[in-house]
Amino acid sequence: MFAGFAGVVAMPTAFAADEALLTPLDPMKSAAAACAGTSEKAVPVIYDSDEALFVSASGARFFAGDIQIPAPDQAGGQNGGDSSLQAYLAVRPDIKLTAVPAGPENRWGLTPGWVLASSGTVGDAALLQAELLRAGVAIFAPDRAGAACADALRAAEAQASQAKAGLWGKSAPRLVYSADAPKSFTSASGHYVIARGRIVSLGKTRSTRYLNFGNYWKTDFTVTLKASDEDDVNTALGRSGWTLDALEGQVVEIRGSVQDRDGPSMVLRHPEQLVVLNDKRAGRDGQSSN
Repeated sequence: MFAGFAGVVAMPTAFAADEALLTPLDPMKSAAAACAGTSEKAVPVIYDSDEALFVSASGARFFAGDIQIPAPDQAGGQNGGDSSLQAYLAVRPDIKLTAVPAGPENRWGLTPGWVLASSGTVGDAALLQAELLRAGVAIFAPDRAGAACADALRAAEAQASQAKAGLWGKSAPRLVYSADAPKSFTSASGHYVIARGRIVSLGKTRSTRYLNFGNYWKTDFTVTLKASDEDDVNTALGRSGWTLDALEGQVVEIRGSVQDRDGPSMVLRHPEQLVVLNDKRAGRDGQSSN
């Protein structure tokens, strides 16, 4: 978690220099509303470059939730140099930062937050996470986002992917892996990535559900989730006309940290980590909002 967030300071030059990003597009305004809600719980913060955190006057420490930045070892050792969040904020002294708690304080005394950037004009606050995703600085890492928030953040990431902005225009780090090629995950172990592929079979025990992307569980890519989380996952999948039980043979996208346990695997802890790439609504094909 620390390595992932520390990467937020690695900002592409194009992002640091683009004044237009402070005037968010409509989807970005939607992201602020969908994720942070009203500003009643927002507290002013400043960016502490030493800790790579956002700190309030009372000493509360926030990190930007639901995004992941490739760690230096995953990004080929690139650290961004002067193109940092610190530099980005330094050339915009009028920018005011606030943080809205997105969950409880963790064991390290850090609070996940939705970070808002504003020039002071009423209604112009942009969600920093969405800005980073749209610039291709980060990838969406669902952890606390509700349905509307996840849709907005996924849309911001899609803009970067389609434009080949930032990370999406580079050969390293690799962001997307084929779930049908388990050997390709060797270099991804321990990293947060996106995997896409066809589910070959489903499995179930009293406590665990299995999404199998091959016929041999000892070597093929596998996704697991707690049986107790099945209802939440089905609720999310239902927005695009699916249920877990209907996923055999379907092409999906799953994002998370890769583990090496009898072949590469991921754990589904948040329902928005899983997207079916065939949207059944109105007979449309293509990536669903979930």
